[in-house]
Amino acid sequence: MTKKTDHPFKSSNMPFSMKAFFSLTTYVFKIVGAISPTLAGKLALRLFMTPPKVIIPRREKAIRESAKLHFINIKDRQISVRSWGEGPTILLAHGWGGRSSQLMGFIEPLVAAGYRVVGFEIPGHGDSTGKHSNMLDGASIIAEVIKQEGPVEAIIAHSFGTGTTLLSIDKFGVKTPKVVLISTFSGVEFILEIFGDLFSLRQSTLDAMQQVALKKFAHEYHVGWDWNEISPLETIKSCDSELLLIHDDQDHEVPIEEVLPLHKSQPQAKKLITSGFGHRKILLNKEVIDTTVDFITQ
Repeated sequence: MTKKTDHPFKSSNMPFSMKAFFSLTTYVFKIVGAISPTLAGKLALRLFMTPPKVIIPRREKAIRESAKLHFINIKDRQISVRSWGEGPTILLAHGWGGRSSQLMGFIEPLVAAGYRVVGFEIPGHGDSTGKHSNMLDGASIIAEVIKQEGPVEAIIAHSFGTGTTLLSIDKFGVKTPKVVLISTFSGVEFILEIFGDLFSLRQSTLDAMQQVALKKFAHEYHVGWDWNEISPLETIKSCDSELLLIHDDQDHEVPIEEVLPLHKSQPQAKKLITSGFGHRKILLNKEVIDTTVDFITQ
């Protein structure tokens, strides 16, 4: 489990504006949670589904501008879709607070190998509209993007995107020969615990948040679900694709101990453990990129 002092949102180097936001939000949840756990749960769910605003690094500008860009309308939201190259399609699934170009290191090598690379951005991320998203939403969007962009030879997913990728396979019938899961997690419980810790939420507030979500999304995505069912440790059971699992032993956002049950459950999967690249720099690591491209092209 990630220690509070290790997690980036608990860092002493956090900007003052973020510290103020966390302090104020924690205070609000403390008061509201004591008065009405249900109301606190509704507020918590809204915050839980709101991605952080992230400035896209300058290093990603060129790759974003070199892509063919179009938008797909999904539930009255414009979902940005970028593509590079021609040939069999590889889909990129970004993480929470990320964007398609965050996986830029894989694009040029795959294009050079004769593939078409497609990246999309879920609501509230990159150039897509909307303010909120969740795993079911992301999974349904993956299914719709593949429906419109054609079959995919492989999906390369990072962090939150690994959860939505496996959920798209389990609940939305997505098929693909190969899946690469980078910096993934085993259980949704891990995410809930981190979220609860960030804002010092009462257990009653977390319980209420989960119940509100079950009621709110009972029928919206036309699939039955509960919180345990959407954990990667469960959804990966429906995945008959060839698997490559990649993680860094210095990942402080999703520590390697969190993903080991998933690795253990997939003894047939290929695995790569790096060291010293953390949760995001791993996406630019040459060994990770080369191993991924080799896995896809074999």
